[in-house]
Amino acid sequence: MLQKNIEQIATKRSWIQTKPLVSIIVPVYNPGKYLKDCLDKIINQTYDKLEILLIDDGSTDGSGEVCDAYAKSDIRIQVVHQKNTGAAGARKKGVFTASGEYICFVDADDRIDERMVDFFVEHMGTCDILTSGCGCEDAPEMYHMRMDSFQEGVYDTKEAMEYFISNMIIFENRFEDGVLPFLVNKMFRAELMKKAVQDIDLSIVYAEDRDLLFRCILKAKSIRVVHQNFYDYRYKPDSIMRTVNKHFMGDLNKLYLSLERVFNGHPQRECLLHQLQMFILSRIYAIPYFMGFSPDVQIGGYVFPFSELESGSRIILYGAGAVGLRYYQQIYRQRLLQLVLWVDKKGKRESGTAMPISAPEEIGEVEYDYLVIAVKKKELAEEIRKELTGKGIQEEKILWRPPAIV
Repeated sequence: MLQKNIEQIATKRSWIQTKPLVSIIVPVYNPGKYLKDCLDKIINQTYDKLEILLIDDGSTDGSGEVCDAYAKSDIRIQVVHQKNTGAAGARKKGVFTASGEYICFVDADDRIDERMVDFFVEHMGTCDILTSGCGCEDAPEMYHMRMDSFQEGVYDTKEAMEYFISNMIIFENRFEDGVLPFLVNKMFRAELMKKAVQDIDLSIVYAEDRDLLFRCILKAKSIRVVHQNFYDYRYKPDSIMRTVNKHFMGDLNKLYLSLERVFNGHPQRECLLHQLQMFILSRIYAIPYFMGFSPDVQIGGYVFPFSELESGSRIILYGAGAVGLRYYQQIYRQRLLQLVLWVDKKGKRESGTAMPISAPEEIGEVEYDYLVIAVKKKELAEEIRKELTGKGIQEEKILWRPPAIV
């Protein structure tokens, strides 16, 4: 019996020695009350061969001291204290400090499933990147799952990677993300990440994770897509995406110029620039929101025609074309109405915005006050209205008017 136990221990030690080391990089800048929960989820991973790098990026809320305390109780944790350089600078420091074969990123105010690294290592195989789903909390008690628009599987041939790259920013020429534009729900081969991070522009503030992610994808030879979610993005009302930024146009231009330089040297230059310009265009429409303009200031296009609806009314938006996208942007930006569901005949899919697009069959699963048909033509609106009433939806709840155009 003793001999059997000794053999089992030896086998386990041998397995641990052959397991790849995974470096988890956590940029830490004033995450406040969320930090301990985040770190607890990391240190309790079922995969234990970890190097946990906490990059204290000049925190002023005591987070640096919390990091040091955790490091004293877990030898896998290493803390780097530095002056504030921003998220991009903190990640870059972590990448060049990392000694693992693989790299994962976790934001200090989010949380991960304790099985995440185990799953990633098991499914990584010989791929350079693994990308997974992500749970997003858009507002208190408003949570939804997001996933890449690509089908699950391995993209490892020349043709498959060309297809992936030609759709990674904007999927199939629609205003939808191809790959979720985050670093945190992914695993990267460290060798690849160290090459990609070398030339990033540390002054980029807005969407700096897109800048690094797309650089990585262009250097990758293979990518695995899984839709399962292991990462929960917390709602933070004071995050950079939700606070007024008077320098937004300049920040957006920095991102554009950085990626334009990279894309210009790639064989798929034309489709990459087309995707990038579509993304930039979608953000130009959102300038009033990011810069804190008055809600009545709109960029030219379709204008939501129901300004008389009572504030707080629960709305279902039906239609995800050009009209639906503009209605969505205005409702989301003004925050006067509560958008509970966005549906379209094409069915459930990602929208490239905070709210995914659902199938019309989900209308009966939510409570709402009005259903707004977001199409331009009266004939189509009437056709949709007839279908909806035929399914038992009350006529008086269905709204349509020709969209105002400015």
